[in-house]
Amino acid sequence: MSHAQDSIPVLTDLIEDDAGEAATPVDRASLFLHELEAHLTAAIHEQADELVHNACREMEALLLEQVSDRMKAELPALIARIVDEHFHGTPRVN
Repeated sequence: MSHAQDSIPVLTDLIEDDAGEAATPVDRASLFLHELEAHLTAAIHEQADELVHNACREMEALLLEQVSDRMKAELPALIARIVDEHFHGTPRVN
C-alpha cells in the first residue's frame, strides 16, 4: 500500500508545466483594437453597401426618366413616318 501513496503528488511537490511557458500573456489593448477594427470594418462595409445600392436605384430612376422623355419626344415622328410609309407604299427595308 505504501507504493500507491508514493505515486500520488503532494501539494508541496513542484510540477513543471511546459504549456504555461509557451502561452503568451493576453494583451487586452490588442484584443480591444482587433474587436474595434472588426466592428468598424463591418459597419463601414454595411454603410458603403447601402450607399451603392441607393446610388444604383437613383441612377436607374434617372435613366428610366431620360429614356421615357426621349421616347415621348421621338414617338410622334416615328408614328408619322410609319403611317406615311404604310399609306404611301414606301418600301420597307428589313
